[in-house]
Amino acid sequence: MPRDITHKKSHHNAQGPRAMTDDELISEFTRLAERDGKTVLEVGVVTWGGAHSHSPELSWKAFRQWSRPPTNERLAAAQMKALETSRFFRVCRHCKERVNAGHMLDQEICQSCAEKELGVTF
Repeated sequence: MPRDITHKKSHHNAQGPRAMTDDELISEFTRLAERDGKTVLEVGVVTWGGAHSHSPELSWKAFRQWSRPPTNERLAAAQMKALETSRFFRVCRHCKERVNAGHMLDQEICQSCAEKELGVTF
């Protein structure tokens, strides 16, 4: 079992949903874990329990690993690379915001835009 070696705080806006900055996405959806003596950067992907589930869960996926703890510069570069990796994050073509891949309706539109513009209900 990997050991989580970071602590996260949620970045939700009390006034309702808003776009998250890249720094907030990194804070919310990446963590460092230790496995077999290696430091691993994991990325959380939002998953849904089923077609009609309203309960999102985070599924943590290994993205990069180092035999020694990474420097701040290496960690930041790996986190930015994760933001650009479509299996983790995508940019909505409607609102132009980067979101977790699990918050996309499909390859082009996020769930928020699908609700507002297409009338999709979740």
